[in-house]
Amino acid sequence: MQVANILGIPFRTRGFEETVAYLTDRIEAGQRTHVVTANPEVVMAAQGNLRFKAVLDQAYVVPDGIGIVYAARWLNHPLRERVTGVELMTALMEQADARGWRVYLLGAAAEVVEKTAAVLSARYPQAQLVGWRHGYFDQTEEKAIVEDIASKRPDLLFVALGAPRQDEWINTHWDKMNVPLAMGVGGSFDVLAGVVKRAPLIWQKLHLEWLYRLLKQPSRWRRQLAIPMFVAAVLREKWTQRVQS
Repeated sequence: MQVANILGIPFRTRGFEETVAYLTDRIEAGQRTHVVTANPEVVMAAQGNLRFKAVLDQAYVVPDGIGIVYAARWLNHPLRERVTGVELMTALMEQADARGWRVYLLGAAAEVVEKTAAVLSARYPQAQLVGWRHGYFDQTEEKAIVEDIASKRPDLLFVALGAPRQDEWINTHWDKMNVPLAMGVGGSFDVLAGVVKRAPLIWQKLHLEWLYRLLKQPSRWRRQLAIPMFVAAVLREKWTQRVQS
């Protein structure tokens, strides 16, 4: 399987529609997949974090961020387009609706995950929402949560705990849950529940969603510091390539 290695993270090179088709085929065939939607912040979180890096090495990582696509071009890697988390989740829910798949939601605040479940049930009535739970739990509750997920036998498990926690959590409990596809979806529940609005289409087309979110939520500025750090790291990698060529 072809990958684009961006600062040590193996991004899959399929486009959006190809990714949806590939994952759908794997679910139908009973092949298990842990999907990670990674943006520059996730890539930088993995630098020096060996545990998180090991999780990404074993997962199916998609480029959720235009910065990843630009970095791939600078580094001469074959990566065609973004595969955003909320859009991939929506596309998989469309497949769940068409195929009667079972779906479990884990994460976000109680009112948010409940609203997300209601929205998805109304939008995709043939998909089976078999369970949902908020993300404010401690370690003593994890065993019961994992057992509940396993007992509900979902085809799709969406986990909204924020990165890297959501993907480390999936990886830790992967063998016990036995779900065909588990995916960390970050703030997607907030978007689907209407708590957070995506940037207007023009901002999306200009690849400025990150700036729109920063203007709407100035408290995100610390997280956004990962972007210039990512750019600097990619430029160093590009310089290294030139020196060695």
